[in-house]
Amino acid sequence: MEILLQEWLSIKGFILFTIGLLAAIIGVLFGAAGFILMPSLLLVGIPIHTTVAVNKFATGISALSNVVSFVITGRLSVKKYFSFMIVSCLGGVLGAIFAILLSERIMNVVACISLIFAFMMVLRSNKWIVKDVKEMEEQRINKLVPFAISIYDGGFGPGSALMNITYFLKKQHHYLKAVELTRMISLSSCTGAFLFYYFTGIVNWGIAIPVSLGSIAGSFLGLKIIPYIQTKWIQIILPIIFLFLLVQVVTDLIK
Repeated sequence: MEILLQEWLSIKGFILFTIGLLAAIIGVLFGAAGFILMPSLLLVGIPIHTTVAVNKFATGISALSNVVSFVITGRLSVKKYFSFMIVSCLGGVLGAIFAILLSERIMNVVACISLIFAFMMVLRSNKWIVKDVKEMEEQRINKLVPFAISIYDGGFGPGSALMNITYFLKKQHHYLKAVELTRMISLSSCTGAFLFYYFTGIVNWGIAIPVSLGSIAGSFLGLKIIPYIQTKWIQIILPIIFLFLLVQVVTDLIK
């Protein structure tokens, strides 16, 4: 325990905290926490599978803090969306199993295909980003979509929350509601994936704890910023983030 405490209070611990903080802010606002978190952890020398496990733990913890807040304030009903949480949790477990069985290169191919599909969906039309809650008629959500995204999230992750936000916006949910549902699904998929990684002994607590503390702080800061985000910013920034994610994944593939 003393060794872990020294790790958490070191310069490396501060760097990991900062990485978690920035990743969570980006994740809450635009669903692209993995774009910051995973490359940053790899850059400081964390192995790929440990990086994925830490990503699931940190994202799950930050999502939990948000979901608890949503439930307490009455903005989100766990009972109403419980089946989505179960499906997403199972998807996360399945994704984690694939990550262990498949090579990093194959996972990057899966990531690339998924991101290209989501990117095309964003470019197809931006009329589903609504400005007023009263103007919308929410459409039925297909559980297979969050399930499929959760499989990808459990095994790899970057862009998964962005895919969920995009899907909910396309179903005419208001942006804040899309974020709330995405955080709930992220909590479920990350919990399922993390439990699998934990029981396979991949989790490194010296890395996971400072990143997670930063993620909790960043998630609350992100929620404070959301009301000030204008619709036109979302329409511009979402495709740009997707493009950066695609560049990152393609770069990994051709190395």
